[in-house]
Amino acid sequence: MYGFVYLLGFLTAVFAGVRRFPCYENTFLYTLYISVYAALGAVIGGRLGYVLFYEPGYYLGVLSEIPLLYKGGMSFHGGALGLLLAVYLADPRGFTVNGDRLAVLSCFILPLGRIANFLNGELWGTPTDLPWGVIFEAAGDGIPRHPVQLYEAVLEGPVLLMLLLLSRRLLKLSGEAGGAMALFGIWYGILRFLAEFFREPDRVAGYLFSGITRGQALCAALALLGLLFLAVLLWRRRRGSAPRSP
Repeated sequence: MYGFVYLLGFLTAVFAGVRRFPCYENTFLYTLYISVYAALGAVIGGRLGYVLFYEPGYYLGVLSEIPLLYKGGMSFHGGALGLLLAVYLADPRGFTVNGDRLAVLSCFILPLGRIANFLNGELWGTPTDLPWGVIFEAAGDGIPRHPVQLYEAVLEGPVLLMLLLLSRRLLKLSGEAGGAMALFGIWYGILRFLAEFFREPDRVAGYLFSGITRGQALCAALALLGLLFLAVLLWRRRRGSAPRSP
């Protein structure tokens, strides 16, 4: 299931980018080059992020299991950092433009991953007595729970895309490279932070403090990074030195 989602996301990035880079001599090869880097960065970063953010103590004792993707999990936040680093290394000059493109494409790809979570019966929600509660066999308690994977599919897809495009227009960032990337970090962090209240925390992590999960802490950090990047863009625009999208 996840292999299909990753493959679909990779192909979407490749073919969606063909129409976005007419300024390059060979658009298809350039987009393929960036997409390969992005895919590798997302997978490697996602795995290392899970190891570092969720189970560092365990993997410190079994380093040989770190590359085994079928054992353990993946971290979105680690994947996002890995993807950004890989895209920067692939083409530093085109980093913000490529980051903007991938930010928008993510709004179409991320919901597929959440639907896969739901179909696989994992990352379930907290108990609920609402009529649309779902019993997840893997939870092992027979209690109806929030289908939070579907909540996240909607929030991380159409809602995130709408907020991203609307705020980019309101802030007049449509022509500035990096604007969509910064806004994606802000809105994704906020929406995922809210959705986590309906999600059972990872058993290996639990709650950090005052009912806040590790995922929420990482989302808060992501939103703050997005705000910082946005502040830099607005400051550079005021000085007349903000990068422009081609």
